[in-house]
Amino acid sequence: MDALECIATRRCIRKFLDIPVEFEKVGNVLDAGRFAPSAGNLQDWKFILVTDDKMRQEIAKACVEQYWIANAPVIIIVCTEPDKTKRFYGPMGEKYSIQNGAAVVQNMLLAAHAEGLGSCWVGAFEDEAIKRLFSIPDNIIVQAIVPLGYPDEQVPTPLRFTLENVTYIESWGNRIKDLAAYMEWYGEHVQKAIQKGKELVKQFARKLQQ
Repeated sequence: MDALECIATRRCIRKFLDIPVEFEKVGNVLDAGRFAPSAGNLQDWKFILVTDDKMRQEIAKACVEQYWIANAPVIIIVCTEPDKTKRFYGPMGEKYSIQNGAAVVQNMLLAAHAEGLGSCWVGAFEDEAIKRLFSIPDNIIVQAIVPLGYPDEQVPTPLRFTLENVTYIESWGNRIKDLAAYMEWYGEHVQKAIQKGKELVKQFARKLQQ
């Protein structure tokens, strides 16, 4: 599937088949997280891979007793090191570290879907409990818990707002009723600008030849 299809068809999966996940696929999901963008390319993330039955139960308990999480054969804990970004960006570094972690999780969810796996972004958990279970230092942010496995459910397409409902043009609140017409105009505008640019390049090349 192409990127847009992968994004549009991904679903949050909370039921998993009792089938192990091939390590190659787990590795691909981890790699997708590793290739996420990050502020200053600092890559301030760390991943904890959990497959142990008992520890998966403990994670589910720490996730405000969402015990369905324990049924996923693999769980990835996504963490970031805000001190690393703060050294370069000061107080804003923590904000950037959170954004870095979010990019990692989204990449992982999409890669999982592309591999035929199900996953879910879990943000409801007791931070201190997770840190205690896995000896995570206090200065580390636990960004998300990502259960991973073969899906045992089909989730219907959720309702989505239209582009007209979520897109403003040029300033906050400036909503265009017919966004398709605007985009058509914008496309023509871009094509004209590209053509003008090509003509300028040709003129410049001709001057060089004279």
